[in-house]
Amino acid sequence: MASIDFVYYGLVLAKVLFVVLVFMHVAVFLTWADRRQGAMIQDRIGPNRAVIWLPTKIAQGAAVAPALLVAGAILYLAFQTDPGGDRTSRAMIFTQLAIFFSWFTALVIAGRVRQRGPRNTFDLAVQSVGDPRNFFYTGVALHAVVFLAAATLRGTELGLTLRDFGYGGGAFVLAFAILFGAGYAAYSIRNEPRVGLRLIGLLHAAADGLKTIFKEDIIPPGADRLLHSIAPLISFFPALAVFAVIPWGDTLCFGTDEAGHIALSQLQSSVARGEMCAPGAVAVPLQVANLDVGILFFFALAGTGIVGAALAGWASDNKFSLLGGLRAASQMVSYEVTMGLTLIGAIMMFDTLRLDEMVAWQASNTWGIFVQPLAFFLFFAAAVAESKRIPFDLPEGESEIVAGYFTEYAGMKFAMFFFSEYIAVVSSSALLVTIFLGGWHLPFLERSGLVIDIGGTVLFQAALPHAAVVVLGVLGFMLKLVTLCWLQLMIRWTLPRFRYDQLMRLGWRKLLPASLVNILFTGLIMLAVASGGEKLAAALGVAADFTMLLLALVGAGALVYLVIFLLKPREKRRILATTSAQFSAQIGGTRSARMGA
Repeated sequence: MASIDFVYYGLVLAKVLFVVLVFMHVAVFLTWADRRQGAMIQDRIGPNRAVIWLPTKIAQGAAVAPALLVAGAILYLAFQTDPGGDRTSRAMIFTQLAIFFSWFTALVIAGRVRQRGPRNTFDLAVQSVGDPRNFFYTGVALHAVVFLAAATLRGTELGLTLRDFGYGGGAFVLAFAILFGAGYAAYSIRNEPRVGLRLIGLLHAAADGLKTIFKEDIIPPGADRLLHSIAPLISFFPALAVFAVIPWGDTLCFGTDEAGHIALSQLQSSVARGEMCAPGAVAVPLQVANLDVGILFFFALAGTGIVGAALAGWASDNKFSLLGGLRAASQMVSYEVTMGLTLIGAIMMFDTLRLDEMVAWQASNTWGIFVQPLAFFLFFAAAVAESKRIPFDLPEGESEIVAGYFTEYAGMKFAMFFFSEYIAVVSSSALLVTIFLGGWHLPFLERSGLVIDIGGTVLFQAALPHAAVVVLGVLGFMLKLVTLCWLQLMIRWTLPRFRYDQLMRLGWRKLLPASLVNILFTGLIMLAVASGGEKLAAALGVAADFTMLLLALVGAGALVYLVIFLLKPREKRRILATTSAQFSAQIGGTRSARMGA
């Protein structure tokens, strides 16, 4: 009888926890970002007022204790275990993290000193550096130098020497930077009577979730108690379960022990170009459920939200709730049809229903947005309408039907309806990233490392550790996901609410016919490509390589612009709102005199 592979089931459980915690926290961050944007655009109080006041000693302990644990874990990992063939990847990780925490700690301290002024000789030394941005520029330069040196000297004698130095020195510098930052924070608040913990307003979302647990659960006298209670569950949990089929990272390759079980300490150090894993290694996909009908599973579960909204409206014994439930059901059914038809063209191109194989096709060819550009915009519009958010919030329509299908809900049941909309935003964005934006794939980043290959000519090649490639893929997926979620939030503050007839006309008379036209043209293009021969296939391959080059240039430009934007000093401009104010400003202002008795 074969023994149970507890490591395998532990990895499955870890992936489930990762999906639930990460994607739910993305939805929590969306609620926080929504409040922040509302505060800025509508000039109202934002979420940063939520604060927990801590005694100074407790705040100092909260700053130092986690730093001690993390630093101890780093040193233990570096010097109490034998990394074996993974020493190169660990050396790179330790070095890059040491550089990051060093310049980030210095940047935070310099910003704090500039804000409140120097208080000791160390603060004066930090102030003498000048602009705090100098720490950032120096850190970015060091990141680039270390990366290029590791790629150039990999496998040489000098490279091995630098690897050993980076392995030990990087771990020490990383631990020191973490401890120093925590120690400085604890030292700077030593004279404060109490310390306010705000976390840039993130506590407000936690406070909202906590207080809804203790709010009274009200069920109307004429309501169906069973259906009224299960409707929020039907809306919430299926919206979260769809993440099981989303591949959020590349495949990890582990070695095995004598019993043939996965050995976590034997993570493959590198992967050859064009290979999945080395012979004998176990492939662990970063996906909870790798189903053959992955995209159908997604739509099957996502469609149950229609049932939850309809049940909530009917079971509440309220005419406004019933009207909201009818609106929600008709709207979601209408746009579910469009969402499904827009993906038919992508399924025809990818020739599979498995989401991981769709990402693999895009990694080998080009991203889905280039082969299905119309489908991308159609699916995005339908996904925004499916989430029932502004400007498609007709099922809620507080100016017309009070609050729609959850008018008679309070406490945690209302919170589940409210939060399920944000989860729907995250799930639709995750599907968009997977099918149209390459999933976890980044331009020219292959399993072996960074390979710039244009038309079969390798212009640049740098081997990267297997763990680093997988981590970069996960970070790329999350960055794309957050960008699409942020774009949906911005739409809320850009467009006014549609009328209901406009909403239905857009779905049935505009998006639906356009999706059918997209299927027709996709079939014609596939027939033309199939009959074009090898020359056309080679030309399309070169075009796909140039799309990757375009994406790499656009991504690098966007990153540079984002850095410049974040480092740009804030400017507060006075806005003259009336013509009289403009006139008085042009003539030099209005006269003022002392008030006389």
